[in-house]
Amino acid sequence: MARLNFAQLALAFALMHAVDEVRRDPAVVKAARQFIEDSLQAIRSSAAVAREAQSSWRRHRPAAQGAGAGTGE
Repeated sequence: MARLNFAQLALAFALMHAVDEVRRDPAVVKAARQFIEDSLQAIRSSAAVAREAQSSWRRHRPAAQGAGAGTGE
């Protein structure tokens, strides 16, 4: 039958408590919220850059030569 190691158990509970305290720390919570907001803004900005690049490509790409383009006519 396995024995409980109370020293390890107490250490595990102490670590869980410490992790929970860090997770609840107001500075950590504030920084996490800011990180989420910044990440969402970065995603929006990236999408805007992609749309603008696509739009610019459409405006500047070479025009097709017509139906016979590339056939040597």
